Amino acid sequence: MRPDSFFRKELLEDLRDRRGLFLKFVLPAALLLPLILAGVPVSLQAAGITVAVIFSGVFGSSIGLVRIRESGMLDRMAMLPASPRRLTAGYILANALLDLAQVAIPLSVFLLVHPPSPAGVIYVAVSFASAVVAANALGVLVAVVPGSSGEGHLYAIVTVMAATALSGLIAPAPYTQGLLPFWYLYAALVAAPGAFALSPVLAALLLGSVLMASPGLFRAAVR
Repeated sequence: MRPDSFFRKELLEDLRDRRGLFLKFVLPAALLLPLILAGVPVSLQAAGITVAVIFSGVFGSSIGLVRIRESGMLDRMAMLPASPRRLTAGYILANALLDLAQVAIPLSVFLLVHPPSPAGVIYVAVSFASAVVAANALGVLVAVVPGSSGEGHLYAIVTVMAATALSGLIAPAPYTQGLLPFWYLYAALVAAPGAFALSPVLAALLLGSVLMASPGLFRAAVR
């Protein structure tokens, strides 16, 4: 595998797995569209979309990376003449693009049912992209810890629950909700006031932290 092909490898593998790709698009729509069209409070709909972003990003990227490590692929990648940061960035970008596509369908329906102002569309788009990148970066960080797929599933679930709670999606969390990009997506969807410019900044900080720590992931694979 060439050093610059990890991004393409992830995308091609997702596209070749037609059944898995079908499920990745159908499941978010099947879970979220009834919620959006049922006339439940907008806050619950917004929370559902935000939790879906957290779950798909954290769970997908962490479990995928754990499986890559178990298959020995990470060991071989560690020997490539490419920096771990570049490889990790390609992995996060590939998974983030897929997450953007699969959650975009229910999100588009939500915006049709609850049309925002022109400025609100920008807020939603920026917050959505930031939350997706942050969730995938968080998933890569989670994948550093587990030594097996079973542990990976456990840590991913715990992380999703913690991120959901800290972002104030279950109950108000005034001291922590502004520290993660996910609350800003929720706030944009319910048209609540918020410092939306912080969303991409927080996502960039989280992504940068993961890229800085990525050499440790590959060193662990070599050991």
